[in-house]
Amino acid sequence: MENKYILGAGPAGLIAAYYLTDYKIIDKKPLGQLNLPFIPGPRLLQATDNMKEFVKSILPESEIKLEIAVIGFNEDGKVTDSPSKNFKANYAMKTRGIKQSESSFMSEGMTEIEHIEIDEHGEDSYKFLFTTLLNIIKDRGQLIDSAVDKIEPFDKKIFIDGKEFIYTQIVSTLNLNILKKITSSMEDMPHDLSTTKKCFYKAKYKNDLDVMLEEKTHPSLWFDYVYSIGTNWTRQTFFRDYIVYESVDPIEDTHIQGNEIDLKFENLPIQIKESLRIENIDGIHMLGRFAEWDHQIKANEVLDKVKTWIN
Repeated sequence: MENKYILGAGPAGLIAAYYLTDYKIIDKKPLGQLNLPFIPGPRLLQATDNMKEFVKSILPESEIKLEIAVIGFNEDGKVTDSPSKNFKANYAMKTRGIKQSESSFMSEGMTEIEHIEIDEHGEDSYKFLFTTLLNIIKDRGQLIDSAVDKIEPFDKKIFIDGKEFIYTQIVSTLNLNILKKITSSMEDMPHDLSTTKKCFYKAKYKNDLDVMLEEKTHPSLWFDYVYSIGTNWTRQTFFRDYIVYESVDPIEDTHIQGNEIDLKFENLPIQIKESLRIENIDGIHMLGRFAEWDHQIKANEVLDKVKTWIN
């Protein structure tokens, strides 16, 4: 019997496990950032052909709706639907301390994104899909509720909760900094895995929600999320019942733009400074944004890659 493993049961690992049915997926805390008590910024299922097919296969009885997310750009106190000439470079410097902007830093240059919403779930469609997928993986018996202690690639050994196993294939969706700590051959890896920090703030709308909806003044009627270079926050995402602000440095105030901060998660080292696009290290296949160390990777790119594997 071959021992094949997927490390990490966030969205990337769950997509892989859905198609690679002969793999076990290892994680003590599945769903990753989706376990946070609020959605930490835009989580969109881009409406590609592969994603539409994938959603339908997971939720065959559900209605798929196509919606458009509109992106704004805040500069000098004004929000516009397209960035100025220097906006991208200034945003790269503000968020990562570098002058060169990668196309993926700001939604790959898009100002509108067609995406999928499922039934009545709206902005929660992303989390709903992957929560459903996790239950499918559990029902199949693919999930191992454990932690990986160590990997020895040259001997094809993996240690799970202190027990040693021989493996034939590993797909890792783990952050490379985590994988490096548990993989013997990666101790002297020369790659620069630098990150900058991100802070997330869930805030209440300062105006009455029902009034905003009735009078059609709710911010999401114009933009779904907004990048900013002229404020102490770098992006705001408008949900129906709350706003999420992102920043590089902690915000000491109790309010942002007059909106009261309700919850916060600060100094998370999850902002990739420069993409490396790593696909394989010592026979371990990388899958996902932090595994490939590529800021461009989202759920639809993961899905496309897995589909090429199985085809």
